[in-house]
Amino acid sequence: MSSTVLLADHGPRGNARPPAVDGNDRLSAARPEEFEELFSAILTGDFGAVARLHQMLETASEWCREHGVRGGAAELDVLAGRLADLGEELHLVCEGVGQEIRFRSHRATAAIRTSPAASARAAAGPSAATSAPVPPGPVLPLPRSR
Repeated sequence: MSSTVLLADHGPRGNARPPAVDGNDRLSAARPEEFEELFSAILTGDFGAVARLHQMLETASEWCREHGVRGGAAELDVLAGRLADLGEELHLVCEGVGQEIRFRSHRATAAIRTSPAASARAAAGPSAATSAPVPPGPVLPLPRSR
């Protein structure tokens, strides 16, 4: 059996692309406003890669227990626990990336916009007060001590 058939979950036998490849392509082509949702769906969502891998580890562990392979079952259980922790970390990273994307987008939008007063000044051109430097005031002598 080919690895393509083992990894694929749709399409004709042997012709479907592995879900991970599709997910990588979709993530690399994502626009900033869709990245967080896509990352979550592909990796950390209920049907994401982490959840599917966790289910596979649990299924393999159960198979091992049913067939008397207790050591293998215990190791798979440990890995499933570590994967659950990794899934939580990935979820937090996803939220952080989303916040950073929103912050950068907000900053870019704010930089493009200018206040109405600034726009009016720019349209009127430079004023005499802002275009010429202010001359220094008169220099007064310092008081003498007696």
